[in-house]
Amino acid sequence: MEAKKIIGLGSPLLDIQAEVPGEFLEKYGLTLNNTYFAEEKHLPLYEELINIPTHSHVPGGSALNTIRLARWMAQAGQDQVKFIGCVGKKDKFANMLIEVTNKDGVTTLFDEQDQPTGKCGVLLCNKDRCLVPLIGAAAHLSDEYVDQHIDDIKTATVLFSEVYFLYPRAELTKRIYKIASESGVNTCLTLSSVNAVSDKFNDILAVLPYVDYLFGNEEEVEQFAKNLKLEGDLPQVMQQIAGYEKLGQRERVVVCTQGKKPTLIAKKNEVITVEVQLVDVSKIVDTNSAGDSFCGGFIAELLNGPDLVKCAKAGNYSASQTIQHEGSTIPKYVPEKTW
Repeated sequence: MEAKKIIGLGSPLLDIQAEVPGEFLEKYGLTLNNTYFAEEKHLPLYEELINIPTHSHVPGGSALNTIRLARWMAQAGQDQVKFIGCVGKKDKFANMLIEVTNKDGVTTLFDEQDQPTGKCGVLLCNKDRCLVPLIGAAAHLSDEYVDQHIDDIKTATVLFSEVYFLYPRAELTKRIYKIASESGVNTCLTLSSVNAVSDKFNDILAVLPYVDYLFGNEEEVEQFAKNLKLEGDLPQVMQQIAGYEKLGQRERVVVCTQGKKPTLIAKKNEVITVEVQLVDVSKIVDTNSAGDSFCGGFIAELLNGPDLVKCAKAGNYSASQTIQHEGSTIPKYVPEKTW
């Protein structure tokens, strides 16, 4: 029997992280605890960062974080987990991104365009951070390249993407989800952020009929429900979202994380509550990738079948491990399956 596969779709970015002095931030007009989408004046910043001897670089972008964690959680073999995206042509940042992604066990299906590879400068100063993302080539994935790999999409067990990817490629995303849904793939979409839910609301609605599993935290789900003009408490609006227009073979499942509070899972006629195993506060290093990591654990367990409680427990375990490391670092040990 052919091995079950996960396909990711989204914006692959190279996260370049380094400790910098205050003068570095001043030079580029940056302040801590903010995100600045890169302008012309910021472009030399990335070269400067990789020349800092203590810098680190890891694959980034929300969907790619999820896919890397899913590969780890599933302990999947070669070519079982793949990611479709776009990088720059003959670009050293692309080579770095491909090398570290492949090292994490994810096969890169990367289109190449005449744009700089997407990257994010993560500037650390006095235990605070400033982010400088440059989407670059990640916004230019071509329809032609996707068509070359359409069989990978049709034969996948799980397809996962992010609302962030609707910003540059909404129509292409809808087409991919339609094809995957018609092929019986478990289609998964994460709402990404409160701003993304509002910015891309109409594009989410266009894709939603083909989405089997919709992920979000409580703020994102509540914002989506508000945009849909739904009424009721969180479990009630989740059920209504689950029952919203749906095509394909499955009922929709809405999954809502609430930090330390229980994870909620809704079908249109049912709500399941899954308690979260808390991590000792002293062991928590970085909660930024917790949501991406939860999705990774959930879809990894989904390969074994749609046991929603097990999937949520796997997601919570994955998130609990990630927050004990910096960024979306893949742990070196094998996950302990306790669910």
